[in-house]
Amino acid sequence: MENHTLPLELTREILLRLPVRSVLRFKSVCKSWYSLISTPQFGISHYDLAASPSHRLLIKSKDFFVQSIDIDARLFKQSSAVHFLCLPPPPLRPSDDFHYKYGLLGSCRGLVLLYYQGDLILWNPSIGVHKRFPNFECDLADEILHAFVYDTSTSNYCLILIGTDESQSDERKAEILIFSFKTALYVPFKSFCFPFKCIGDKFSAGVLFSGAVHWLVFTEDEYVAVIIAFDMIERRLSDIPLFEHFTAQRYKVYSFGVMGECLSVCCSVRGRTSAEIWMMKEYKVQSSWTKCVVVPFYNFLNDRFCPICTTKDGEIFGSNIGGRLEKRNHKGELLEFLNFGGGGELFCFNLQSAVYRESLLSPNSEDEQQ
Repeated sequence: MENHTLPLELTREILLRLPVRSVLRFKSVCKSWYSLISTPQFGISHYDLAASPSHRLLIKSKDFFVQSIDIDARLFKQSSAVHFLCLPPPPLRPSDDFHYKYGLLGSCRGLVLLYYQGDLILWNPSIGVHKRFPNFECDLADEILHAFVYDTSTSNYCLILIGTDESQSDERKAEILIFSFKTALYVPFKSFCFPFKCIGDKFSAGVLFSGAVHWLVFTEDEYVAVIIAFDMIERRLSDIPLFEHFTAQRYKVYSFGVMGECLSVCCSVRGRTSAEIWMMKEYKVQSSWTKCVVVPFYNFLNDRFCPICTTKDGEIFGSNIGGRLEKRNHKGELLEFLNFGGGGELFCFNLQSAVYRESLLSPNSEDEQQ
């Protein structure tokens, strides 16, 4: 009888080019496939070779639910693109509200960083694996900027923290700390003059772009907003101006992030009923800021749109403070929506939502860390 079994190496090359969810289903085909897919090196190769990676939005609502939503799928009630997830259980017996106590600090390379009662948890929601780092000594309730990133120069996941110290009345100081997930240790980097103030919780998480982490902050007079950038290679902090006529007296800012491969800001002129999405078309060039999209507010109280990211088709994926997810086109016109819940829980880059890429990378893999 003729043998039609594919060589394992050819099987590997095929599996490496399939979506994460398909690969996970194929783990149950046979023992050899299970062993192949379960190796750390397979997860790394799958991440590097993905031709069209899928991204999902992780949302933790005030109702304790955690949902994962496919950004590129259609938005409608009971959509198959919406999945309910179980957060990693706490080390002790969980209380009834333990889901509520989790904070989402960001995502990187398919891993989501959680914070729970003094512990940091690296979690891959795609494969349901986590690694806990207990007794994290930094109080994230204080005014502090943070960013969860992967340092390519050291092949290491890091948590970058910028904490301010106002004990000196004449000069505002800050210190940069880098927590290494490879060594589970702090690396104090630098203490310096810091003439900036954090805008609020939803702007405290940094945005990785062009090899640097970016935060939107106020200057000391609280009327001028600027972007500060921490270069991951040079370990240097610099600032990037917004468009010339921007002031906090004139504009209200809703979100800051990356859209269309550009740094972007969503804001509105105070007193007007529309949001404006501005993009920096040329990195670090102030004159390249361009108003690309205008989104009208049909309901002045609840319809303020906050963009999160763009889909593969170029649609703008975001939320409003009324508690629904939306997709809009390049003209700002509403295409579809999904009601989620009220209370303003869905602002972009706050501690309750994170966009992550589906991956097979494990937080417990020493190969990935090294």
